[in-house]
Amino acid sequence: MKRWGRALLAQGVAWLFARWLLIQLSPAGVGSLAEAMLAGLLAAAFSQALREPPWRMPMQAGFSVAVWAGQQAFLPAWAWSVALGLSLLVFGGGLTGRRAPLYLTQARALEAILACLPENAQGRCVDVGAGLGSFILRLAPLRHALQFHGIERAPLVCLLADLRCRVHRAGRVHFGDLWAFDLSQTQVVYAFLSPEAMEGLWRKVCTEMAPGSLLVVNAFPVPGVQAEFSARYGDGSSECVYRYRVPEPGGRLPRD
Repeated sequence: MKRWGRALLAQGVAWLFARWLLIQLSPAGVGSLAEAMLAGLLAAAFSQALREPPWRMPMQAGFSVAVWAGQQAFLPAWAWSVALGLSLLVFGGGLTGRRAPLYLTQARALEAILACLPENAQGRCVDVGAGLGSFILRLAPLRHALQFHGIERAPLVCLLADLRCRVHRAGRVHFGDLWAFDLSQTQVVYAFLSPEAMEGLWRKVCTEMAPGSLLVVNAFPVPGVQAEFSARYGDGSSECVYRYRVPEPGGRLPRD
């Protein structure tokens, strides 16, 4: 079952069970905020039972309450269509099940990124989840030997990022799926994606990029692979940048 299917299944079962439970115990609570909160808690629990990533549990809980709040607002039907359309334009990568939600590179991470990106690095550098182009705009003036490109799946975000990068002559951002993007001519990849994307990304760069090429990742290390170098930019557990070097053929890859 696809990831979005598991998420919908958790929500649907949670609402059905919450409604049944309230009918049995307290019929007056049907349709109330209490029902939405109960459904949210159940959805989070079912999400965990379906082995969804832990970071999706609060999203499941909050979604149920958001649905109830929307019903109370008595919004016209077209408003939901507009909201869905805007969500696809802005969060297209995460909503289409390709494991790449919208994360923006923080300004305070710049020094850590520079520490992981050698001054003599040259060639093509690709941000495989470009977002609004923050990485390209901050790094292009400081690493002149690199040609910066980005790949972004959300249409509106991609358009804004490309315009920003072109205005500042920092690079280009291309619309597309990072998993289908050819990295064979790339020397450096930067990624700020999600924990569940890292194993697949490591396999992709090891398959497509030349040995010795670099993968620089923000916040989420590659599971089961020792980073060549890392630099912290805060006290939080995820406030760290990691650098990996593509191994020679036959080097260690994550398990399937």
